Amino acid sequence: MFPTFVASGFAIAGAVMMLGPALIHLLNRNRYRTVQWAAMDFLLEAMQTNRRILRIRDLLLMILRAAALLLFGLALARPYFASPTDNPASAATSRPPHAILVIDNSLSSTLESISGSVLDQAKQQARQFVETLPANSRISILPLCGSQSQRISDPFSSRLDAVDAIDKVAATHGAGELSHALNQARSLAEATASHAPNVVIFGDQQAAQWQRLARTNPPEEAMPVLVVGNESPPPDNAWIEEFGLPDGLAELGLTSRFVATIGYHGKAPRSNVPVTLKVRGNEIETKFVDFPSGDSTHTLFFDYVFDPMDIDPTRNTSIPISISLAGDALTADDSRSLVVPLIAATPVVFIDQWSEAEESPDLGRVGDTWTLRQLLSPKSDSSRAEQHLIRAIHLSQREAEGETLRAALRDARLTIVSGIEAPSANLVDTLHSYVRQGGQLAIAASDTFNPAAWNDVAWRNGQGILPRPLRNETIGHSLDELSEDLRPFRIASPGLLDHAYFQIANLDENQLLDLYTDALFFKTVVPQTEASSAASPPRDEERWLSWSPPVSQLPTSDVASTTSSAVATTIAQFDNGIDFVVERKMGQGKVVFFSSGVSSNWSTLPSTNAVLIFDRVLRNQLASTFQRINFTVGETALLPLPAGAGDANVQVESPGSGVVSSVPPRFLNDTTRGVLLDNLNTAGLYWLSDRAMADPLSPSSETSSRYRIPISAKPVAWESELVRLDQQAFEALGLPGQFRWQASTASLTNAGLHLSGHSWWQWLICLVIVLLLAEMTIAATPSWLSWLVRRKANGEASAS
Repeated sequence: MFPTFVASGFAIAGAVMMLGPALIHLLNRNRYRTVQWAAMDFLLEAMQTNRRILRIRDLLLMILRAAALLLFGLALARPYFASPTDNPASAATSRPPHAILVIDNSLSSTLESISGSVLDQAKQQARQFVETLPANSRISILPLCGSQSQRISDPFSSRLDAVDAIDKVAATHGAGELSHALNQARSLAEATASHAPNVVIFGDQQAAQWQRLARTNPPEEAMPVLVVGNESPPPDNAWIEEFGLPDGLAELGLTSRFVATIGYHGKAPRSNVPVTLKVRGNEIETKFVDFPSGDSTHTLFFDYVFDPMDIDPTRNTSIPISISLAGDALTADDSRSLVVPLIAATPVVFIDQWSEAEESPDLGRVGDTWTLRQLLSPKSDSSRAEQHLIRAIHLSQREAEGETLRAALRDARLTIVSGIEAPSANLVDTLHSYVRQGGQLAIAASDTFNPAAWNDVAWRNGQGILPRPLRNETIGHSLDELSEDLRPFRIASPGLLDHAYFQIANLDENQLLDLYTDALFFKTVVPQTEASSAASPPRDEERWLSWSPPVSQLPTSDVASTTSSAVATTIAQFDNGIDFVVERKMGQGKVVFFSSGVSSNWSTLPSTNAVLIFDRVLRNQLASTFQRINFTVGETALLPLPAGAGDANVQVESPGSGVVSSVPPRFLNDTTRGVLLDNLNTAGLYWLSDRAMADPLSPSSETSSRYRIPISAKPVAWESELVRLDQQAFEALGLPGQFRWQASTASLTNAGLHLSGHSWWQWLICLVIVLLLAEMTIAATPSWLSWLVRRKANGEASAS
């Protein structure tokens, strides 16, 4: 018991000892004395003042730093605002812009000056314009010329990518077609409907380009088009406007006349300008031309005789010809190239009423095709063997049957039928198959020609060989009918020279009309003008021709798969309204019908110079059967390869630069292999071979490859007219309201996009810098803030 009591006492004592101080503090808590000490009053007041200063400084620093961050982010976003405009086609929109930059890289853009080429200046303007666009813009770079694959790309979202695309725009020798560029721009705009399209055109703003666009009457639409002018005056310029060989074919051993048209535009006259003709790179002849001031053209003729030794019987021989003049500021148009195929003894079949053995010119008994044979393949009295372009194969109607006819037609590219009263069904069938496979057929009405019989056998509702059905009755009387009712008529001159058939380079328009209208006609058959040819059903035909027609621009599976015949067209008329020359496309070939003129009983045409009308038409028909090897810059060329070319890639050497590219061969149709060239962007000679050659013009290079094929590309003549638009001339074109002009010297910032606030980001960055400087100043030197607080406090104390 005792120990327990003692322990309890100790516990109570310990508790009292622990609670004692607390009880004493509680009992004496309110018993201290407040002593007023002046120094402590000043200390307390200073602490309150400093706390207020720090609170105000921290608040200012927070505001400045938050504002700097906010404005910096806003500057990075580059804000803009749509601004109203008076042009309804350029109405303001809240969508971000899609800038479609059209850069003129046509032939005229290669013009050099002290400040660089026109293309370089346009690219520099485009780069500057890209830098002004908002960050969320879409940018499309659209070269005005070039192959389709090089012109269209997806819009860029990065300015760096857009600038890189601008730098890659290369000059071409093509023609700038603004209508095509605007169509492509429209397609790009439709692909990005979330952005507002705006087209900006950079270049020399060539007047000829815009005049061609104005003639298309572009519709008014909601896609603004800004035209950035080029105010520098163009220099004087001379150029090769045209260069060619009539009919495109040359006869060996005979003089071939090349025709060159030289154009000039300038304020100052130029004299003794040399113009040089070269064959295979060798200078043949140089002539000199004087140009007066202003606009002028000169036509020059160069004669050259191709040596028969130039023909290689084992391969097709083509000779490169070029013409050039003394260079000026625009050198790309100072020369032109032409490839001339050398062809001899091309078979042409003539079918009339007499055979070769039955004819006797001394007795006046000749077939109706005799005049045409003498015209196309004249025979001289010289004992020298001549290699004419045409080798005449003469058959009578009796001989022109079955395998005999097929054997004659197998190698022939042109067949002429005249003087036949009525054709046989077999003749019509064979000629129909011949034309569908690519042969050219000419039919002339003369002598005993019976239109009713021809209609029954050769029209066949458009499935025969007549381009149009014929009336059963003829008009007029032949001279051997001894009629007193002769009413002669002539070839009508209106519209005659619209067709290339009847144009001769060394004769002007009046001379040509006098030539063709000199002949009198007494009798003619009448092609019906209102007749539609029925569609030819697709069918499989045996191909029996030994040659293939030219490859078209679009490959077809086979010539027999052509499903329709083209509508017949009138090429020439008589002044009494009757059609004189009618042609119709049929399969891969063509039929030309002459309603009169071969027989001297029907007209005076064979005895006058107007007989050249047959020469022009028939030679053009023959030339159309050969593969095309002369193109215009920007065209797509389909070229067949020679037999045995193999599967190796074709090496294509571009003109001037010597750059060699490799093109894989392809099937152009079921039987023909060839290549497709869609990058003929430079004027001059291209060489196709199975390996690259150091000097394609060197004869020693011929043995270095199994084949080499030259082709030429010529520029468009109007691209050499360097006259440029100014704002007044641009407004005179009468283009729709979406087209606007902007002088090149004006600022391109926000030009034409109707957006405001584009330059605000620069001011925002400046304001951010000011705010940061203020924040640094406040954080580093707060004494001025303490002075303001103390001054305010003293003012309040004085007021109290």
